[in-house]
Amino acid sequence: MVTVKEKPIWKFRLTGQAESSTKSHVTSRDVKMIIDEPIERGGTNEGPMPVEMVFAGLIGCTHVISNKLAKANDVEVVDMDIEVVTTMDSRGTRLIEPIDVPFPDTVLHIKATMNGSDDGIEAVIHKLKEHCAVSKMLRMSGTKVTENWLVNGKEYQV
Repeated sequence: MVTVKEKPIWKFRLTGQAESSTKSHVTSRDVKMIIDEPIERGGTNEGPMPVEMVFAGLIGCTHVISNKLAKANDVEVVDMDIEVVTTMDSRGTRLIEPIDVPFPDTVLHIKATMNGSDDGIEAVIHKLKEHCAVSKMLRMSGTKVTENWLVNGKEYQV
């Protein structure tokens, strides 16, 4: 196992090429992705829409940061399932009028099994919003982000 010493501030780069008016090929490190629109929106449905990629990032960030917080609080995440439901005001992307908050409301449903103390588990739950960069970005843009947790059968809302 390779240990990587992370820098507190760093840059990363992605590149993209447009194949059509709806389809992009994006590369991050050595990972290639397709971003596309569904068929009913003129795309080929070969990849998630750009806005879906943002919320896929929210799921990934939630998972990674929850595990980091778990380790920091002597908690083990045994399993975790995350569903995101968001409301989009598409007036801006449909060129009707510019809007300030394209995603007024986003709800995460997080179901997890964790081993550890109640205090440690609650620290994971309550500190996530302070450390997940994607969640913070959404909140700072005006999106109301609600986290509904179900951990070991107990419900929490943040």
